[in-house]
Amino acid sequence: MVQKLVFLPRLESLRGLAAVSVVGYHASGQFTDTYVTGMAPVVLFFVLSGFVLARSLARNDDIIEFLRHRIFRLFPAAIATVLLLTALHEAFGFYHGFEPDFSPLNVILNALMIKHDINGPMWSMTVECFATPVIILSFLAGRRFGPRSLIPLIAILFGLSFVGPYAHLLGGYANLAPLHAFVLGVALHFSGRGLVEAIGGRQMAAAIVACILFFYCGLQKQTAPIIFLEACSSGLLIALIAFGAPQRGFRFLDQPVIGFYGRISFSFYLLHMIGLSIAVRISSIAGWPMLSILLSTVLGVLLTTPMAWMSWRFIEKPFIAMGKKWRDPRRGAVTTT
Repeated sequence: MVQKLVFLPRLESLRGLAAVSVVGYHASGQFTDTYVTGMAPVVLFFVLSGFVLARSLARNDDIIEFLRHRIFRLFPAAIATVLLLTALHEAFGFYHGFEPDFSPLNVILNALMIKHDINGPMWSMTVECFATPVIILSFLAGRRFGPRSLIPLIAILFGLSFVGPYAHLLGGYANLAPLHAFVLGVALHFSGRGLVEAIGGRQMAAAIVACILFFYCGLQKQTAPIIFLEACSSGLLIALIAFGAPQRGFRFLDQPVIGFYGRISFSFYLLHMIGLSIAVRISSIAGWPMLSILLSTVLGVLLTTPMAWMSWRFIEKPFIAMGKKWRDPRRGAVTTT
């Protein structure tokens, strides 16, 4: 079953802003003793991923093709990043965070996103891989029984997010507490338009409230209720951008530079700790933590950007194209979805 759905560039730009903001969050942790971890942008990534992947399945519900495209989309850039960090450690002793195990087996496990100790931010990719069957089943359930059928699953996953052994089931830095965010994103694919229509002429006010709530939660300790509120506020913003009337408040997302960071956002997220680690060494000013954070954030973004662009241009794009051109033997033709 194939359904025509248009590309939404503002959502790509939103993802780019979230990726860049992670640099600021992580820079703060380098100079201050804070419980602010940068979870909020990751929760937004998860809601957006559920929404976008549901749209992808709506366009083409062939699960085999979907999984193949996900492999070609996620793994090449992730593998390249792990190999780059391994090479930097071998050549210069470079690493970020706690020194990880660079044995061949652990490098392979990191490259496959089963572990993430070599590149800590890749914990979110470990969770995303774990969430893939949840996203598929949520989409199938939503299409068959309607979006309300997903409410019990969201409620169950939210309840489990209070349980420590569940939240840390995948080990390392991985946190399953935001798993419900993916299902919420899938639900928005089916019900987002109705939600926005119910808001009516108060869409800009709703967007402002969602932004305030999101930023407030992003500065709090990441408890289960806070993560849930981040998912809800992210979902409202995504629905308003995807289905709402054109709003002046969202026009900044049309800026070419923001769109650029949206395109390279995946590689940027994977590589940003390399750029930030170098920036912290250069920008640290004793006795001036806030200035050090600001300088490190700006320099970290500048150093990461060319690396991310090269990864996007020479790794992401070719492998995505390869996945789309894969010949499906059941059809005897080249797939184009």
